[in-house]
Amino acid sequence: MTRDASQFGRRIIVSTLTLGLSIFLGWYHYRGPAPLGADAPVGLPSAARMRATLVELLGDPPQKHTTGTAAGEAFLQRLEQKLDGYEVSTRRIEIVFDPDRQDRHPKGRIDLLPPDPVLKNLWVTIEGSDPSLAPILVATHHDSCRWGPGAGDAGSAVVALVEHIRVLAKTPPIHTTHYLFTDGEEFGLLGAYAIAAQDSLPFATPMFVLNFDARGSSGGIPMFETHSGNHAWVSVLIDDLARPKITSSLAVTVYRMLPNATDFNAWHGKLGLPGFNYAVIGGAHRYHQVDDTPANLSDRTLQHMGAHLFSMHRAVDRLPADVLQRVQQASTQPDADNAVFFDLYGLTVIHFSEGVQKVLALIAVVLIGTVCLRQRQGQLWRRLPRHLLNTLLAVLVGLAVGLAIRFALLTTPWNAVRYTPIDLPAGLFTIAASFLAATFLLEWLVSRSSAEEFKLVSDWIWLVTAALGSTLAFGLPGGGYLLVLPSLAYAMVRSVTANVNLAAWSGWLVAIVLAGPLLVLLVQALGPWRQPLYAVGASLLAVLAMTTWVTRIRKKARPIPKNRPRLARGDA
Repeated sequence: MTRDASQFGRRIIVSTLTLGLSIFLGWYHYRGPAPLGADAPVGLPSAARMRATLVELLGDPPQKHTTGTAAGEAFLQRLEQKLDGYEVSTRRIEIVFDPDRQDRHPKGRIDLLPPDPVLKNLWVTIEGSDPSLAPILVATHHDSCRWGPGAGDAGSAVVALVEHIRVLAKTPPIHTTHYLFTDGEEFGLLGAYAIAAQDSLPFATPMFVLNFDARGSSGGIPMFETHSGNHAWVSVLIDDLARPKITSSLAVTVYRMLPNATDFNAWHGKLGLPGFNYAVIGGAHRYHQVDDTPANLSDRTLQHMGAHLFSMHRAVDRLPADVLQRVQQASTQPDADNAVFFDLYGLTVIHFSEGVQKVLALIAVVLIGTVCLRQRQGQLWRRLPRHLLNTLLAVLVGLAVGLAIRFALLTTPWNAVRYTPIDLPAGLFTIAASFLAATFLLEWLVSRSSAEEFKLVSDWIWLVTAALGSTLAFGLPGGGYLLVLPSLAYAMVRSVTANVNLAAWSGWLVAIVLAGPLLVLLVQALGPWRQPLYAVGASLLAVLAMTTWVTRIRKKARPIPKNRPRLARGDA
């Protein structure tokens, strides 16, 4: 028996190209929406109008506006003047910074504050048509870092709030809406924590908070963080994200592992408010830099920031009373469940509870495990350790590629910075190079395997994937779906057909639809120095792709014996 080499090679190429296509589609959609001009309808957010507001607030040339400085006061006055033009209620919440009264004040940063600083938070209120309802809170920070004017961080969010206030001032919402522009965020969330440390809030407890920030200057804006016990809120709101709907429960898990924080820490962590947190992460090489200027801020980013605020505020504001009551009751239960959620190329968002994910994970393990146990091929089973070694070798080769690329980056002028202008292309190049290196090695290692042996290996690879998915579903549920759903797809098809190739393609296609766009976010979120991590992930994807290479056995032509007598013409 021999493998059909032509089909074998074609399937390697197709499985590789499908991953590349998925990553490309993720990048394409995650750029953000097309920006609207100054002539856009007055009820819609416009990147052009927001850019004009940003230039007006920052000045020309753009100026830094740090907490406790004259420039910071001047920026705040310009912001107040802009808002006064919309005839809305604006008030300052000025709090003398007192480290003894608030429990979060990073010492390395507050030492850089001016003497006796006063945190100047700006509070704007637009009354709703039904004052008996709980209000909505929309928040960002208005101060910049000490090194740059902060057009992205968080000027992009400030002007999105201003644009929203402009519209709501003429078309009041149902729920009273409060806007907070906090001070001192760049020194450790000081303004937000100072407000949270007061004996009471200056307004009724909000039903929901929308917080906006930035860690970059380009690309679409993910909703990357929610509150704990979020399933009820996610189920009614998550699909109201503005397109592209960029989000993932894995992002929540990853973000909480990073040394980053936003004012959402105060709103949810201290006050226990439910809410969503948004931030741009592309173009992070301008984050906290002198070139974080309006000229370097993407119009797509501005448009997406405004679109998110308009869309989600509308969704929260218009929740029916019975739905709102049900959601609030469910989310305040001690055992409130969290949601698992992810977008499909920014077009829609899939969501389900962590409990459902656990059930799906166990189903996948049981179905694939049953298939494996039914097989009675003793000689082939003894070859599984060799294929395990093949997998380890593929991962090591991919890791070596990642380490080599990281070493090459360390020889560039960017070796001392946290983020670089080539974060995204360098990360995606690492993924591509590692995937191809692992693929070529696996092709060479398994080329002599029979199709029957290859089918057995495929089942066991997907069984291990399902087992790892179950482990994540119980231990790290935010990212469990990346393994659970592909394994379940393989299991469902494999349990009803002997066609391993069909099952493998089912699992592989689900895997790349989930992983492709997420890889685009991952390399932007983690930066350029995690090439080994990207390489290992790409190598493991190559192992899954290998299961699609299974092809049918082609029988060799049976040779004619040399001593076989030939039939005479006309003989029967």
